[in-house]
Amino acid sequence: NHAMAQVKTAWAAIKNVAEADSEESRIGQAMHRLLEWVAPTALRQAPSAPHTWSDAQRAAVAALFALDAAQIAQAQAAAAGILSGQGAWAWDASALAWHGNEVALQWRGQLLRIDRLVQHQDTREWWVLDYKSTAAPQTQAALCQQLRTYQAAVALAYPGQTIRAAFLTPQGALIELTSE
Repeated sequence: NHAMAQVKTAWAAIKNVAEADSEESRIGQAMHRLLEWVAPTALRQAPSAPHTWSDAQRAAVAALFALDAAQIAQAQAAAAGILSGQGAWAWDASALAWHGNEVALQWRGQLLRIDRLVQHQDTREWWVLDYKSTAAPQTQAALCQQLRTYQAAVALAYPGQTIRAAFLTPQGALIELTSE
């Protein structure tokens, strides 16, 4: 029975690695990487123009995540959808007091990485922003719990300040989590 449990655990680990390396996952990771490279001033200088990435950046992402040209185009379109959507202000330098990508925080002995953390210039509110490839991440309990954990970690780092949390999707939606 113990040996069977070990086999099930091993298969679960293999399945997780396989799923993590799926085409959808690699395209999502590429989308994240492309968004990391966007400087707030780039959007501010040309707010009506869609953001573009250099050939070198696209080639680097293709090599890193083993993607072909169509898959890179898909990742780029997803990133562009986020940048041109309701959360576009999170890359507008005039709207930000502070911003960071892949912000590392410790939470209960665990290392967390927040996709984008910004402080709004006018309201001074902190926003924990999580990029998702799916159109409706708020319907998935595990994703909501993960975002709430990020929000709690930021609240611990900035006591007494307003910490808001939202998903950003390729469809351009900013989906704010409400209180439980």
